[in-house]
Amino acid sequence: MTDRTFHKRFSVPAKCGVAVFALLTGYFFWVKVAIIGILLAIVIVGMIERILNTTYTFRRVQPIDRDEEMDFIVINEGRFSRNQTIPVCDIVSVEPMKMCWGLDHALVIQVGANKLVSLQPDNEESFIREIEKRIKNEK
Repeated sequence: MTDRTFHKRFSVPAKCGVAVFALLTGYFFWVKVAIIGILLAIVIVGMIERILNTTYTFRRVQPIDRDEEMDFIVINEGRFSRNQTIPVCDIVSVEPMKMCWGLDHALVIQVGANKLVSLQPDNEESFIREIEKRIKNEK
């Protein structure tokens, strides 16, 4: 099976967060408090980099400790963070959940008995179908 990549959805709360920090940055430069303005500009660059470069990739690899290949979801949240890997065979459930007072929604994936991972893929239906397809191929 080939690799399949999904990008993160640029949601309304993320857009509002970037806009608020941009307005704060402009305000602090306006009142000539440049150090705080520069720090907030760095925060904005980090936020935008994380939003634009987050990907969820389905990848089939052979782990070191096993003889057969397995499917994994590799979560890459940009250049400044470490990749997170989730084995598809360990996924118990995938459920949509509302966040941020109902303004946004995400997929909550239960991995194993007590680990939850929240993802915001751009095309949720296709993402769920890909998980189901990969789970069927594992069995």
